[in-house]
Amino acid sequence: MTPMHEPVPVRRAAVGCLVVALVVVGLALLVRPAIFSVAPPRDDSVVTVATVTEVTAGPIRRDLVLATSHGWSGERDAGSGRVQVSVIVAPSVAGGFSAVNAASPVEDDCAVTIAADRLTDCDGRAWDLGGFPLDPEDPPLERIPATVEAGSVVLDLTRRTAP
Repeated sequence: MTPMHEPVPVRRAAVGCLVVALVVVGLALLVRPAIFSVAPPRDDSVVTVATVTEVTAGPIRRDLVLATSHGWSGERDAGSGRVQVSVIVAPSVAGGFSAVNAASPVEDDCAVTIAADRLTDCDGRAWDLGGFPLDPEDPPLERIPATVEAGSVVLDLTRRTAP
């Protein structure tokens, strides 16, 4: 074998590196939109509030900040066009989980709190953990669709569940 005494092909190496860089950029431009097209939406229709284990132990109350107002009772301004709303999530008698708005549907600025086996507001009105009134004269609480995804309770705060 004879030793190679040719100069290093700098131009060919530079062109090769440029081609490889352009291919990588091209792949990134193709893959990035594909990632966003298959990813689930991350707006107010997909709000993770707690783990299943946490809610199974008993009802919990959470204050949530939403990207925009959806007309929930008790919404408060959180700045920059966002609003804050409180929710209560509890294990359901039929299995699964129920979620309700933690503001009284009867009176403004009247929070709903968690009692031993029911939800009550500042005036003593009471609901079961699913948001149904114990007194038929009272309206039901605003119910929120709840699902379980990967061990977390997820709420869709863009719509309400029928009472």
